[in-house]
Amino acid sequence: MKILLLINWKIRYCEQVPDDLQPSDYSCPQEPFWFFKYFEKKPQVDVVDISAPKWIEKVENKIRFHFYQTLKILFKVNKYDLIFVHGSNSAMLLCALKRFLRLKMPPILDVDISSFHQASCSGMIHRLSQYSSKAFDYMIYHTSSQQQYYKDQFPWLSSKSQFVLLGVDYEYWKNKIYPDTREKNSYIVCVGYRKRDWKTLLEAYDKAKIKEDLYLIGNPNLKSENPKVKVLPFIPIEKLMTYIVNSKFSVIPLDDFNYSFAQLTLLQQMALGVPILAADVPAIRDYANESNGVKSYIPYNADSLREKLLYMSEISSDELVQMGQNNIAAVKSTLSEQDMAKKIETICNFLVD
Repeated sequence: MKILLLINWKIRYCEQVPDDLQPSDYSCPQEPFWFFKYFEKKPQVDVVDISAPKWIEKVENKIRFHFYQTLKILFKVNKYDLIFVHGSNSAMLLCALKRFLRLKMPPILDVDISSFHQASCSGMIHRLSQYSSKAFDYMIYHTSSQQQYYKDQFPWLSSKSQFVLLGVDYEYWKNKIYPDTREKNSYIVCVGYRKRDWKTLLEAYDKAKIKEDLYLIGNPNLKSENPKVKVLPFIPIEKLMTYIVNSKFSVIPLDDFNYSFAQLTLLQQMALGVPILAADVPAIRDYANESNGVKSYIPYNADSLREKLLYMSEISSDELVQMGQNNIAAVKSTLSEQDMAKKIETICNFLVD
């Protein structure tokens, strides 16, 4: 099977497998890209990322869909058995042209990450999404609650779409070794730059008065008068993971949006065996429910979060270790990249056969 893959992020194209990147962030001849390496029948996958001239990138970032990709591949799409689009904003122009010009193309499989335009219900981009999506042959989504949005705004996709749990590659993360630090288990950690409810976290943390320090990593603009709160900027991945694995537990205080985000943040920490306290929001609810290693609190509720912070601070080290083991067990089974690949391969074969 020859697959043309359009992705909505940038990757490194290289001749050898790099040591400093995750499989979703590079493409090289030695192996199929990302989770495609777990397909039973190995496909040929040609990956086209969102790289573009700087002035075009500025325009694309402003309107939030990627049209330059389409211009790069439009005249070679029929060399493939399947067009696989990861991120609907990379499909809009291609599918609009397919419909408007009645172009003949291979089947188009879309993975919709952010409910098209962040679950919007009006505007020019929303109307373009509705028009273009009618050219999809099939669609996958990673947050089950998005289904209601599709029923309301994209009813023609109801019969040709499927919820598939996003998976993480435990085989990749199990080989990562991070050193113990002198601060091990003396702090809790919160990672992220945006779409985090820091206000509720800081309020709950101040009220809880737990013995552990709080490390906020990724957003240097955060402020707190509490001397036990430490704010760190964006740091290299190896250093970041060292902070995470040495924490007593992780807090993921997400905002409440009905689309996919922060799932990989959760899954990677689960794969590392970290106990997690997270907001009970649609984006990660499906994933948190797969493991007893993730405790939830009511989003935007400082009292609920304070109560759970106290609980996580006071339980025994054995119970925390068990939570971490539960998380590892989940990413080795229902939340594995292999399981996701198996389900996606079945869909690809259905479309191509």
